[in-house]
Amino acid sequence: MLPWRGVRPSDRLPLKENARVSFEKSAPPGQHSLSVGVLVLNYNTWDLALRALDAAIRLEAGNVTEFVLFDDGSSNSPPREIDSRITLIRGESNRGFGRALLQSFTAMNSDIVVLFDSDAYPLTPFSQKVKEHFERDARLGQLGFRAQDENGMQTESYFSEPTQWSLILGQALYARMGRREPRPDRLCVITGCMATRAEAYAQVGGFDAGFEFLDVDVDYGMRLRRQGWKVETDPSIDVFHVGGGTALLMRHRVLHFYKSRWRLLRKHGLMRSPRLARAVILARLACEKAILQLFGRFLFSSAEVLDDKILGRKELLAYCRVNLR
Repeated sequence: MLPWRGVRPSDRLPLKENARVSFEKSAPPGQHSLSVGVLVLNYNTWDLALRALDAAIRLEAGNVTEFVLFDDGSSNSPPREIDSRITLIRGESNRGFGRALLQSFTAMNSDIVVLFDSDAYPLTPFSQKVKEHFERDARLGQLGFRAQDENGMQTESYFSEPTQWSLILGQALYARMGRREPRPDRLCVITGCMATRAEAYAQVGGFDAGFEFLDVDVDYGMRLRRQGWKVETDPSIDVFHVGGGTALLMRHRVLHFYKSRWRLLRKHGLMRSPRLARAVILARLACEKAILQLFGRFLFSSAEVLDDKILGRKELLAYCRVNLR
């Protein structure tokens, strides 16, 4: 077991099942070859999670040292028999994506951990390329892959480190203004299709369980780079991943975005004037709510969508008045 650090005793979940499968590591004589393991997280998405692992096994059965499925306290059982090459680990209760990430990494024995979202799966072999990247550069801490949808169109798998303007301007306007290739020193990759070095993970203390699901990947990449590790991408490693797999109403997702992004920016000292930023954010949200109430019926054909947006702005205003400090 690798000496993972940054995991508090309270984050070590009781396990229902841990049927570990051992693999032989092979390396050329006199040369250390990094081992690669695959990790998939699941919460009531058994079919998707098993699809991801089945694809990984089909492509890399002889090259990956371990295939681990971590279940974050699902309310149901696997719908079918699980491949014997998969290590199934089940937590007794659902504790959320951030804590599940933190706990699941303690089960990994590999030098390099390849992580797939349950709704993602590899389309091309990946282990050899991953090993080459990490063996070539000892300071490489994280490697992102190329994500695509069912039509082969590229979807978001990496982006630039966010600034305070992502909250001040709002998601839509900031996205339109920030569509440019990120600089290497500002690169962030999503957790759903990436690989990370165990040593780097341990050094920075792992994932921050304080992030529920949004921005946990951004925070991790930022901490890696700030502690001297490199973050890169390899667009030749293809993964299916559309994203947005968490089932939430839009207003709830937006609220989570504000909670996570404010915490992220404050944590890393990127909110230069919190009081001024808070005032501008509240003013913008109030204006958006007024516009929706006055002209929303002309902008949205669905009354249900309009009601959700108006309610969302009310909830955001209430939250931001109390919590943006």
